[in-house]
Amino acid sequence: MIRTITTLLTLGTATAMPALMARQNNSASEPRKLVIGAPFQVLTANFDGSKFSITGNQTTAGSAPSWLLFKEPNLLYAVDENANDTSLFTLDSSSSQLTPASAANGSSGVVFLAFNADKTRMVGAAYGSGKVDVWDVSAADGSLKLIKSVTVPGEPNPAQGAHHPHQALLDPTGRFFVIPNLGGDTVLILDNKDDKYEITGTLKLPTGTGPRHGGFITSGNAHYYTLASELTNELFLFSLTYKADTIDFQQVQNQSTYGSIPPANASSAAAGELVVAANQKDVYVSNRISGNETDSIAHFVFKKTCGGPPSLNFADTISTGGLRPRMFSLSTDESQSLAFVANQGGDAGLAAFARDPGSGALNPTPVATMPNTALVAPQLAATEFMGPQFVQEI
Repeated sequence: MIRTITTLLTLGTATAMPALMARQNNSASEPRKLVIGAPFQVLTANFDGSKFSITGNQTTAGSAPSWLLFKEPNLLYAVDENANDTSLFTLDSSSSQLTPASAANGSSGVVFLAFNADKTRMVGAAYGSGKVDVWDVSAADGSLKLIKSVTVPGEPNPAQGAHHPHQALLDPTGRFFVIPNLGGDTVLILDNKDDKYEITGTLKLPTGTGPRHGGFITSGNAHYYTLASELTNELFLFSLTYKADTIDFQQVQNQSTYGSIPPANASSAAAGELVVAANQKDVYVSNRISGNETDSIAHFVFKKTCGGPPSLNFADTISTGGLRPRMFSLSTDESQSLAFVANQGGDAGLAAFARDPGSGALNPTPVATMPNTALVAPQLAATEFMGPQFVQEI
């Protein structure tokens, strides 16, 4: 049964579900710690179950730290989408203050970072330059040493004019990074066996698809990959077959990232983030620039029937309370009881939504929000869509 949610979100604190309230009351002395990336700013924040509070701020005018990556116990890497440097900060666990530690130059326009299986290597997808950077981060202090930059091969989509790798996600086996290339309408397979980091396969998609972000689903012994496209707002599902040094993709489904509820303006709409829950069943996609009063997150449920093909079934959608939710993430507790959303525009810059661990549904009434007026760098206060681009619990 499809549950359609059209309730408009308002700023402020709302009552959470009873089970969540009990959890929050029991852990009120231990707030969740978040890292946030926004134009000019890397922020730290606490979330106590009913409100957000900013605890630290590292500001660098002109920078765009649109993706962050935390490495325990206290290291935080940050891209700069506007330049060619990747920065490292140390995080004080008691004060949540960030201290710049070092920086290193690689390819320009990196928008995503991911570790290999043992976190000795870090891969960056450089949207701005059509490359994939591979870093050695094995040093005790986490310092960055560039190993290589891999140039995306082939011709890009003429309408895009250049290759734009937008993500580099480690697969369930830990051997391959799968890289959606928005500018080339391809998905690349990067093999990291024996530290070679070479492109060993390419999935070609229809011209103009614009693949952006994907995620893996494991069901029994079978592996699947689901992918959201920014230009056509499609949600794909592929079954995976592992070969000697690559992965083969077999498409089994595609549908709108909006499910059965189309956007007000399909010509401007652009899918953003995709998250697969730890239960390997619930899939969420943020839909941006929809022409609606606020943008949204759509929820799909993976289903595999005996004798039939697997599918992603649209379940519901909720408003994010703001505009352009470029990124969102699920909380780190075992049941992933919360979703944290970063809205670049609109009223709610940050929002937390309760998640039902059984159905996967997101409660449309936020547990808490923080207005963009409290999150945008003062220098950018008069500019639209300068709110958070990234939020994640650490």
